[in-house]
Amino acid sequence: MKEDQRIALTKRLLQEGLLRLLRKTDLNNISVTQLCTESGINRATFYRHYAQPRDILNDLKCDIFQEVAALAEKNVPQGDTKKWLESTCCYFFEHSDVLKILFRYRTDDEFVIFLNERFNELYPDLMRKGYFPNVDSDTMRLSAFYYAGGIYYILRQWLTEPINKTPQEVAVLMHHFLNATEGNQT
Repeated sequence: MKEDQRIALTKRLLQEGLLRLLRKTDLNNISVTQLCTESGINRATFYRHYAQPRDILNDLKCDIFQEVAALAEKNVPQGDTKKWLESTCCYFFEHSDVLKILFRYRTDDEFVIFLNERFNELYPDLMRKGYFPNVDSDTMRLSAFYYAGGIYYILRQWLTEPINKTPQEVAVLMHHFLNATEGNQT
């Protein structure tokens, strides 16, 4: 247990150090030595957990995915798409500094896959509503990626561009698009 706490602390210090450096330096220009100095961690400890600074971004991304999934599971009733979108938008808005960094270093596919998995878990019959009552499983998979990709790019633009919308407004917009696509103008 104590070892797990040390590892978690080491990784958190490295994540925080990397985020501080990324606010002023491009990832490709950050050396392991520079990161270790910034984080107060020695190089041997760094190499026990990571091969390069970029690997830390994967842990950050995984942490965000786990937190969003846990938040939705805890606070959103099954099938309440609007509430799920609002909860997700609020979380992403609160963590926009980290997400902007992740977006900058091309994590598009992972985010779309994550959103697609959440849709499939939370709303397995989403595409069987509206205009598509008799779709096959491949069409459903493609449609889920369509929804996930659209939501991802709305989130990405909203968080990285000067778009003055609240998390609730963005969630309503995304929910409207989902309903419009399904033919349910609510």
